[in-house]
Amino acid sequence: MRGDPLGAPPLSSPPHGRRSPLPTTGPERRGCSSSRLRIALKADIDGGLLPQILDTCNADGASLPPELILGGFGEQPQALRDGRADVGLVLSPFDDRGLDSELLLTEPVLVALAAADPLAARTTLCLDDLTGRTVPGGAPANHGRPVGNGHRPDAARPPSNLSEIFSLVETGTLAFFAPTSVAQRYPRPGIAYHPVSDLPDSTLAVAWPQDARSPAVAALVRAACSVAAAQDAQAEPLVQNTTP
Repeated sequence: MRGDPLGAPPLSSPPHGRRSPLPTTGPERRGCSSSRLRIALKADIDGGLLPQILDTCNADGASLPPELILGGFGEQPQALRDGRADVGLVLSPFDDRGLDSELLLTEPVLVALAAADPLAARTTLCLDDLTGRTVPGGAPANHGRPVGNGHRPDAARPPSNLSEIFSLVETGTLAFFAPTSVAQRYPRPGIAYHPVSDLPDSTLAVAWPQDARSPAVAALVRAACSVAAAQDAQAEPLVQNTTP
């Protein structure tokens, strides 16, 4: 079993089984570069976990004051690699070169379409139904959720925030794949959300550079895993009670 980032005590077990935190042995190669813990994320993709994660982390003696490094979809892994951030909350799939991560949350993904789109009246959709539509960045919607930001070099500048994305969806310019928690936060009369039968679930992970050896990073990872595990425990009785 691997240990926690930067020589902190090892976790008792990987809470979700995707990847264990970093080894405790070896020299201190990379710590936080300031007196704050820089957390890379895209606004509103945390599944509602971020406030609880920060509260739990603040109770850890190894924590540092957080600084949120906000970016666009898929930009967080590169921010971790180039040193602009110490730890990040990322949506999978993502470019994990040079990074380690722990799965936190899995939830269904819905496609957001203009309410006037002919597909909005359908009760069931698959990816092939989305042929001819594009997602932010210019990738074909029928290819599913892109890895990274999905931006094609020949495409126009991608929208930088959800407000811009949803405005473009309402006009029929784009389709958008939204985790269920995002769709629940942004109901709009001009947008229809639909499940897509062959679209994989969204997974939220906490990620950090493989050479990280910071107690503050370890504290954030522990807090994120603890909060996610507690949410799983609360959700399980609800699933059991609603299962026929």
